[in-house]
Amino acid sequence: MQNDFLRDEKGNPFMPVGVQAHNSSTGTPLIKKAVRVVKAYGGNCLEAPVYWYRLEPEKDRYDMALVKGLIDEVRQAGLKLIILWFGTSKNGHPNYVPEYIKTDSSTYHVAQGPDGALVASLSPHCMQTLSRDEKAFGALMAFLKEYDGQARTVLAVQIENEIGYANTDMDYSEEAQKAYMQEIPDCLKNIVLEDSGIEELKNPENLSPWRRQFGRYAHEAFSAWYHAKFIGQIAKTGKAIYDLPLFTNVMVGENGYEEAGLCYNAGAAVGRMLDIWKAGAPDLDMIGPDIYNQNRREYLRICRRYDRKDNPLFIPESPLFGEANAMNAMLAAADYGAIGICCFGAEHALDANGNLKENCRDMAVTMRTIANLAPLLIRYRKTGNIHAIAEEEFETKRYIKLKDYHVIAHFLHTGQAHLGYTQELTDKTGKDKTKIRGRAFLIQTGECEFFAGGAGVAFDFIKSPNVSDEKSYIHMGSRQWGQLNFLTVEEGHFEDGRWIVDFLRNGDETNFSHYVLDGQVIRIRLNPDVGQQ
Repeated sequence: MQNDFLRDEKGNPFMPVGVQAHNSSTGTPLIKKAVRVVKAYGGNCLEAPVYWYRLEPEKDRYDMALVKGLIDEVRQAGLKLIILWFGTSKNGHPNYVPEYIKTDSSTYHVAQGPDGALVASLSPHCMQTLSRDEKAFGALMAFLKEYDGQARTVLAVQIENEIGYANTDMDYSEEAQKAYMQEIPDCLKNIVLEDSGIEELKNPENLSPWRRQFGRYAHEAFSAWYHAKFIGQIAKTGKAIYDLPLFTNVMVGENGYEEAGLCYNAGAAVGRMLDIWKAGAPDLDMIGPDIYNQNRREYLRICRRYDRKDNPLFIPESPLFGEANAMNAMLAAADYGAIGICCFGAEHALDANGNLKENCRDMAVTMRTIANLAPLLIRYRKTGNIHAIAEEEFETKRYIKLKDYHVIAHFLHTGQAHLGYTQELTDKTGKDKTKIRGRAFLIQTGECEFFAGGAGVAFDFIKSPNVSDEKSYIHMGSRQWGQLNFLTVEEGHFEDGRWIVDFLRNGDETNFSHYVLDGQVIRIRLNPDVGQQ
């Protein structure tokens, strides 16, 4: 995938910001509702599933009507689409496989648990299952190339959904146990897993090769390798047919006490197993964590793990609502260069009257902000020019030290705000826009030019003194070096990457701090002459 980013039909970088439809919505009127939610969130992309059992209702008979209808619906709405291939796995379960797979377990093997009982997961050791999934996926990719290769409504395809074993750490079938006793592949022999305990092993020569290499995580590593190879083969086939970005999503491992099969699906591409997955599925462009963790420490730990040189951070699922999620998403986009963020459960965001539910307001504001600033988030990704401000508990303001400016970000709900007289301070529901936990981006686009976007934050810019200025104390205390140090302050938006001015602030609207509310974006041009005295 060129330069990390997904691309539109013109080859330009595209940052998907949107929502994911519920599991069974494709092919129903619920997709129209999901499209409305994308727009209510200010987004540009819908994620929606395509089902193997609908695409191949009978063995070797393929029906693309469902896929065509989905593409047409999204294209007509002026959005982009990410297709989710619900094939062998949906959360590790074979819910969406065709009936000929479900009714022939002697051919299409189900995994076994340690007690010999069947586990509700198809085994990646079964080459017959892989062959059928690979063939169906190839048919899907061929159709996408033929029907959408020019328009490029479809940005990318997700292969499977949160694959892995449910309720076991590995497949204990005879076939899998035989593979477990074989030598590990050469490409895994330099991988060292943290806290594996291999240095504590007694008589390692009596243990399986997987145990000798990966210690206490031997079963998980073994499962990860075979799941990665399974998806990797499907990806390789798909790429050969239509070179579209491909990825898989992950039930993250940073949950509970972090043991495979107990806290998450075993064999999943959790942070601990990423090196193994990268070796096993090199044709995947991304491995994306589904992050539902609200705790900021956990959330950022996950971002750090998946933000790698060989893996741009893309978050295919996150909560549709919640203050914590709304704050965390800003940090993912700014501090970890997330190339896309989507929220799961689109249809749940609207009430009976078709309006956005109150508990979705926070996340909608954040998603609007990210979408509004997407051109700059793309351009300045990982340059150090993007600063995220996400209010922490008891915090009233945040200091940002820049090369030429001291910047103070004030959180509006903690004190009186002076915003002039033209700004509407309540939304259409009557909610005060300043009574929101503050979060914003501050993006420096020039020596004296900044863009700010977000909600509940106001910025002061104070010029840093010239090294030779003997009167710096006097200068820095003046309003000319502070609030009044600007050339223009513009409210606006981007269209096709161009900045469009909607409103010029001046006078009462600029006499104090420069503020952003409800996901809006402003451009601030400071006076380069200040500080030259």
